[in-house]
Amino acid sequence: MHKTVFREIKIKLPSDIADTISDQEIVNLLMDKAFTTAEYYHSKCKSFEEKYGMDFSAFKKKIETAQEEVFSEWDDMLVWEGFVLSYDEWKKKIEELKSCRESLQH
Repeated sequence: MHKTVFREIKIKLPSDIADTISDQEIVNLLMDKAFTTAEYYHSKCKSFEEKYGMDFSAFKKKIETAQEEVFSEWDDMLVWEGFVLSYDEWKKKIEELKSCRESLQH
């Protein structure tokens, strides 16, 4: 597992908002966005799993070893792969934000 590198950023907010929101709350808002985005990509993956009755790696193997190319399945594989990669990336972002949240507590 890689070590998360933190970078401090500075944002300007209207003073009435800045007075009422903490760093922890901002990180929680980012966590909400990360969870929502990850869930979106996960749901897209699930729709392909239901359509083809298998997970992505099994489908990819099936397509790559098929005797005949079915272009619509190749298209689906490329789109599905994009969803899988995006889902994995957002899962990593969630873990990084968890680390960030923990660092704020110490």
